[in-house]
Amino acid sequence: MALRRRQELELRAVRAVEKAAGTVQDAQRRRSEAVARLDQEVGAAAAVHGLAVAVLATVLRDDRLAAELTGVDVARVRAYRRGADGAAVRARLGELGEVVPRRRRTAVPVPGNAGPASAGDVARGALS
Repeated sequence: MALRRRQELELRAVRAVEKAAGTVQDAQRRRSEAVARLDQEVGAAAAVHGLAVAVLATVLRDDRLAAELTGVDVARVRAYRRGADGAAVRARLGELGEVVPRRRRTAVPVPGNAGPASAGDVARGALS
C-alpha cells in the first residue's frame, strides 16, 4: 500500500513537471513571436528614420548640419543618403512641399582684376 502511494506521488510530481515545462515552452513561444513582431516594428521605424534623415540632408545640402540637427553622426547621415531610394526621397520631398533651389555661388569679377595671371601673361611682360 505504501509503495502504491509513493508511485502515485511520483507520478503526480512528474505530471506537474511536464505541465510546468509546457507552460515554459508556451511562454517562450509567445516571447519569440512578440520579439519578432517588435523587431519588425523597429526595422520599419528605423527605415522611416533613415529616410527622414536623408530627406533632411537633401533639403539642407549639408550633411554636417543634418547630423547636428538629428543627433546622428555625419557618416551615418551619408550612409542614409547613399542607401535611400531616390524615388522615395523625391516622393517625401513632394509631400513636404517645394524645395527652393539654392543659388550657386559664382565668382564675381573685381574691377581691375582680370583674374589670375597665366604663364603667357608673365612671358609677355603684361604684369610689369
